[in-house]
Amino acid sequence: MTLEPIASERKRVSQYIFANARPFLIAFILFTVIVVMTTDIKLVTISSLTNLGLEFFILLFCSYGMYICCTDGGVKNGYATDLYKNTVNRFDELKTKIQETCLPRMNDFCAYYIAEELKQMRMHSLSAACIPYDVYLDKYAKLGRKDINELTDLTSLQKKAVKKANRIRPIKLTPEMILSQGKTWHYRSALAATPGTMKNVAFTVKIFKMSFISICMPLIALDVIMEPSWIVFAEVCLKLFTVVLNGFDGHKDGYNNITVHTVNYVNAQCGLMQQAILYATTND
Repeated sequence: MTLEPIASERKRVSQYIFANARPFLIAFILFTVIVVMTTDIKLVTISSLTNLGLEFFILLFCSYGMYICCTDGGVKNGYATDLYKNTVNRFDELKTKIQETCLPRMNDFCAYYIAEELKQMRMHSLSAACIPYDVYLDKYAKLGRKDINELTDLTSLQKKAVKKANRIRPIKLTPEMILSQGKTWHYRSALAATPGTMKNVAFTVKIFKMSFISICMPLIALDVIMEPSWIVFAEVCLKLFTVVLNGFDGHKDGYNNITVHTVNYVNAQCGLMQQAILYATTND
């Protein structure tokens, strides 16, 4: 047997192990929780308060591990959906069309879109106060708050509308944001938060939730664990339920990150690309 077949066989085995590692990790996490809950956890010469803290960290670690493992599974299932595949195919088709027809005009389109979006947002604030946009640009657009307060030709409602319009700043939009999936995010952007940002937000929120639950769960103790009984079974099921629930939450968050956040983000990029193509064809 040559070295090349050996390397290929090792690669195939390693790929199989990594592909099937998630179920084993989940089973190991559940086994760890069961052992912890059915065993008297003690440290030599350490008070019961420290034992409580030890149980908290074990529960938090298991909850965290369950969430991460199942999140990866949710992401994988999300990638396999027709919704995601069709969205990406549409994105690739439009990107190819832009590269072939109007790539040099993308900077012009971004500048045009930024100016139009700023105008529409300011008009939305001014229309409720019956202030024409051309009048706003001519008289009030460059005034500060103090200057606006001193005006006598505006009502208090109109002054608030002008201040609100002046606070609106141009959005951030670049060709890279349109043609690259999820690389840039800004507070005022033509695109929503990137899928990566949404995933980090969901993960941060989940960490706080898991920490709170992990603090509360060790406080629940029905009896001293001496031998198997219905009381021990009830306590184990109660605490095991929180870990399993984190697994379902992880799968849901991972799945939604692809089928909701990523799909919506890519659809928004597709909409901008369609507008860019239309802009290039009508503004030659």
